[in-house]
Amino acid sequence: MVCCKGRPDLDLQRSVQVKQNAYNHKVRIFESSQGARIAQLPLNAFPDFWVYAYLVLYEEYCLLIDSGSGFHNSDQHLEEGFQAASALLDRALDFADLSHILITHGHIDHFGGLPFLRQRTKAKIGVHELDQLNLTHTEERLLLVARRLERYLLEAGVSAARSRELVNIYRMTKLSYQPGRVDFTYEDIGMGLGPFEMLHVPGHCAGQVVIRLHDVLFCGDHVLSEITPHQAPEHLSLHTGLSHYLQSLESCQTWSEGVQLALGGHNEPINHLSARIDEIQELHYQRLDEFLTHFKEPLTIADISRRCFGELHGYNILLALEEAGAHVEYLHQRGLLEIANRDELESTPSQVPIRYQTAKY
Repeated sequence: MVCCKGRPDLDLQRSVQVKQNAYNHKVRIFESSQGARIAQLPLNAFPDFWVYAYLVLYEEYCLLIDSGSGFHNSDQHLEEGFQAASALLDRALDFADLSHILITHGHIDHFGGLPFLRQRTKAKIGVHELDQLNLTHTEERLLLVARRLERYLLEAGVSAARSRELVNIYRMTKLSYQPGRVDFTYEDIGMGLGPFEMLHVPGHCAGQVVIRLHDVLFCGDHVLSEITPHQAPEHLSLHTGLSHYLQSLESCQTWSEGVQLALGGHNEPINHLSARIDEIQELHYQRLDEFLTHFKEPLTIADISRRCFGELHGYNILLALEEAGAHVEYLHQRGLLEIANRDELESTPSQVPIRYQTAKY
């Protein structure tokens, strides 16, 4: 049985809700233990969906961490954020002043602003190797992921018509991004840029990194203060999946010892990072135990998604199906679930829904 340390305040619904809770829509200033000044820039990436980028000033570095989505008001808010930061820091700042742009991971709400920035700055752009193609060969990545996603949804028990609809929703917010250059990748520079140190923490995204500057950690979407970062099965994209994510939480907890402030791509700052990592681990163990209680009868991933996350709409349907799939994959890999309709899979050439049940032994 999977270890469960369940907490009543962490429920199954929270990880698939839109990340819009408790946002502070004003630029805020933080400072590291060695005097680096950090401006938190709130960006309206999509309607009712906010992200943070971070402008960091230290010694010769004028550096931006993440760039927003490039959609909705995101680019406008990036400009306004620079203006507000200039006033708060008492220093005139413009995109042309940027020395580097560091992308925490290859999800569109964190790198989609790059085409806007490339026209306004000569800053060097960096990302982890495993997410480089998301920025430079976007259409190729979308084609491959969309093919895998459609097959996954059919095997998850989603109808062909709904599968096509969900794949189109997935692609819709990414097709207008204009691919462009990446100047360096993190492993190629030794996972460090001057005082900035990177740790590869795959799971939420294949190339997800956290970036440390003195006693401040920029988390991207690896650790968030109010929700559990979204998970998808590794079946869809290598180096994602719940196994990688839980291992990355462990490595991040050890590597970030001494961090006093963690700044995420969403939600409020985290003052007690280790405790928050413990909470997220507990939620996933609780969720795994919860899932197992339902598989006394054969269920598809779509079945368990509806049971545990309820009826959802739009993009949240896809998020819930991926989240459910990540947990089912974890349990199946460890022999706690088995496929109940193997004969049907062997006799049917096309994709059929896969039904899982509690393993007999």
